Amino acid sequence: MQRRTIRIVKLSVVGAVVPLVIVANRSGPPPGVSGAPGERSCWAVGCHQTATGTLIENSGAIEIAFPSGPRYQPGVTQRLRLTITDAQGRGFGFQLSVRDEQNRQAGTLAPVDARTQIARQGDISYLEHTNAFADGIFQFDWTPPTPAPGPIHFYIAANAANMNGAVSGDRIHLRRITVEPEAQAARPQIRSAQPVLQAFDNTERLSSGTWIQIFGQNLSETTREWRLEDFDQGRGPTQLAGVRVNINGRPAVISYVSPTQVNALAPDDDAVGPVNVEVVNANGTSNAVAINKTRISPAMLSDARFASGGRSYVVAIYPDFNQTQTFVGPENLVPGARFRPARPGETIIVYAVGCGPSNPPSPAGQVPAASLPLALPFEFRIGGVAAPAQGALVGGFLGLYQFNVTVPEVPDGDARIELSVDGQPTGQTLFISVRR
Repeated sequence: MQRRTIRIVKLSVVGAVVPLVIVANRSGPPPGVSGAPGERSCWAVGCHQTATGTLIENSGAIEIAFPSGPRYQPGVTQRLRLTITDAQGRGFGFQLSVRDEQNRQAGTLAPVDARTQIARQGDISYLEHTNAFADGIFQFDWTPPTPAPGPIHFYIAANAANMNGAVSGDRIHLRRITVEPEAQAARPQIRSAQPVLQAFDNTERLSSGTWIQIFGQNLSETTREWRLEDFDQGRGPTQLAGVRVNINGRPAVISYVSPTQVNALAPDDDAVGPVNVEVVNANGTSNAVAINKTRISPAMLSDARFASGGRSYVVAIYPDFNQTQTFVGPENLVPGARFRPARPGETIIVYAVGCGPSNPPSPAGQVPAASLPLALPFEFRIGGVAAPAQGALVGGFLGLYQFNVTVPEVPDGDARIELSVDGQPTGQTLFISVRR
């Protein structure tokens, strides 16, 4: 550019120098005159400082139009409009720099047309005019830095020139315009105490194909359960209301989201041991929490309401689906629900999670069209007595197992019910009520 290649052949010919300087600055001043801290403006440098010129500091003649007011989002580009207004000006030019609180470069400036250009000095970029324009309007793009450094300052030095071909009579305007980062929605945060619990038994463990509950803050901006339209050819959604869950780096199917809880189905994965669980939404990725993953993690359905006299009862039902649903347990265990004790020889239904693969295998997250028998051996005991049972991965559901268990000959009263899969017990202390 001409302003950087001025050559004065005869130093004694002072009159020849001034026109060259004027021509050079007409196509943009040298870098470092935006009026930022530690810099001089083109007035202080002397290019336009004459007895007939004027310096206006903190000038209202300089305006920058921001799309959403003087705010920014880190990394989000804005198209900005700089306007210089001065009734005495006939041609307008400027230089602008953008700095953080430490006076460092803040983001990236980019011309959008032939009216502006970039000049650099050290680590600082300057946006400036390419010629004097009568309307005093200049557009450019600015991409703020990431992460947000806090307040960011635009330093602008503008020249309202009278276009008389000399330095006399020009009016120099200076202004600093400050923008603040937009208030950012908080990133999701998984809580530190009992962050991830397996469904049905509320223990800190998981296995492939089991249901888990993730607890925390800002996990979702809304509360919603999955719906039929969220499924894709029988496969559950791995994103719900903009929320995703990764378990050991693999996407999990999600059935429920809320600001404080997300329910997900662990994906197929041969890994065992500590695995990371994280929640992702539009505001970022949560902290990763390590949860122990085992090959299987059997657990029978339980509910805190199914308790009395210091004992917890398994959530079991009778296969009387065409009648009013009846639960196995002492009468009136839960107000408003039907309960009765089981008789020896009766079949009861117990639901579970974490019981391992079916035969044939059904991929985690893919709804099985029909019930499939378990691939691993299992055993029920009631009151310490082996109880005949059939078990299957339930068709039409995800991650749910059903066991039809025959109550053996045991004394009346409360009897502990136990399940083990491939020799792995649930570890739960649950009871059923027996009465002849």
